[in-house]
Amino acid sequence: MLNNVFMRSSNALSKSLRLGIVGLCLLFFQACVHAPPVKEKTCREDPAVYERALVTLSRSYRSLSGVVKARVATGEEAFSFTGDLYAQAPDKLHFDIFGFLHRPRFVLIKDGERIAWKDFYSGRAYRGPLAQCPGFPVKFPFSPLFLRDFMKILFLDFPGGMKLRPLDAGEGACRFVMDCEWGTFDVTMNPSVNLPSLVAGPKGNRKLFRLSFTDYAEVSSLHVPRRYEITVGEVTMTFTFKRLEVNPTLSPEIFVPRLSP
Repeated sequence: MLNNVFMRSSNALSKSLRLGIVGLCLLFFQACVHAPPVKEKTCREDPAVYERALVTLSRSYRSLSGVVKARVATGEEAFSFTGDLYAQAPDKLHFDIFGFLHRPRFVLIKDGERIAWKDFYSGRAYRGPLAQCPGFPVKFPFSPLFLRDFMKILFLDFPGGMKLRPLDAGEGACRFVMDCEWGTFDVTMNPSVNLPSLVAGPKGNRKLFRLSFTDYAEVSSLHVPRRYEITVGEVTMTFTFKRLEVNPTLSPEIFVPRLSP
């Protein structure tokens, strides 16, 4: 008899537990269905908001290291490579490019106005003033002048007292005009991070270029892009960070323009 009573009690308890779990599931489902949708951040009309965010980031973003996958496409062909990239604002860069089985393919080191590079396949190399660099013997679209600008692109540090101003009414959300040392550009902002998603220009110049900044992520308390796309004429270069560290302490030896024999 005691066994029967115990079995009836157990069955009643199990039934109550099942009913309770079902009830909780229903409540959770209703809460999800009726939960207010997450609102996307809307564009701010005041360009000063974006201007301050960009200036603040460029002052805080001083160095990086990471593994980057790059792709270069022209009107006729495209090629890709992977490398280790180290950079320190405003003018220090070290880029190791690897080939098959992670063999060294090309190294580029820039320290201010000094540069060194070596093509490990051909053995050709250069070490000397940046302005006298004869160009690179591999399919590498960087020129000395572009290397100077590339540092500012990496750290979203636009030169020459950058100033944003609104476009004419009805020109589109989150679009502004940017005046800087490079010229006048059209800028589209990402309202989620208050930073650029697209920069195009300069206006009135035939050599137009486009800079696209996407895949923003918070790294070391800073929102930074992990994908850069740079289009100059018929050449498009895409840099996607597979790993990115922001503001690491980098040894000065990394940027000494010298090459191993």
